[in-house]
Amino acid sequence: MAINAQDLAPEGDFIVSSYSGNGNNCIKVAGPAPTRGYVTVCDSKQDNGPAFAIKPEVWKAFISFVA
Repeated sequence: MAINAQDLAPEGDFIVSSYSGNGNNCIKVAGPAPTRGYVTVCDSKQDNGPAFAIKPEVWKAFISFVA
């Protein structure tokens, strides 16, 4: 069973990378909120498509690695 992006975070919580141009060629990320302790990542082309959740410290390490 796939986890749905909207099941993990409301659409208004997502941001799209500025590198995605028109917003359809990248990922969307929703940071941790007080009610959830994880970062949600999904495809920007699929508003309600599959997603995954990772711990904030893992996301931070990933960003540090690719930056």
